[in-house]
Amino acid sequence: MRYDYSMRLRDDVTSAVQKAVATAGIVNITVTAEQIRVRNLAENVALEDIEYLVLQAAQVLGAAIEFDTLNTGLALSGNGIANGDEPATNVFSQPVSIQ
Repeated sequence: MRYDYSMRLRDDVTSAVQKAVATAGIVNITVTAEQIRVRNLAENVALEDIEYLVLQAAQVLGAAIEFDTLNTGLALSGNGIANGDEPATNVFSQPVSIQ
């Protein structure tokens, strides 16, 4: 794990987490990290390192988190829509309790 991440990458993590919380009420760590990784390919940062940064940012905000895999191969946008298609079925508009 590196510790010298660029300010651009850190800002991207912060804004992506804030957007996920605002739109879905929950941060999907894996999907959010993959979106950030793709936008910052030139930095050559491993997905698991970005996942850790996303997790830290979500914890600072006190956001609900989930660890879903990228089973479709498509990274969802912050509003739960994959490449302009129909909304994904696993994205909730409000936080959901599993109790």
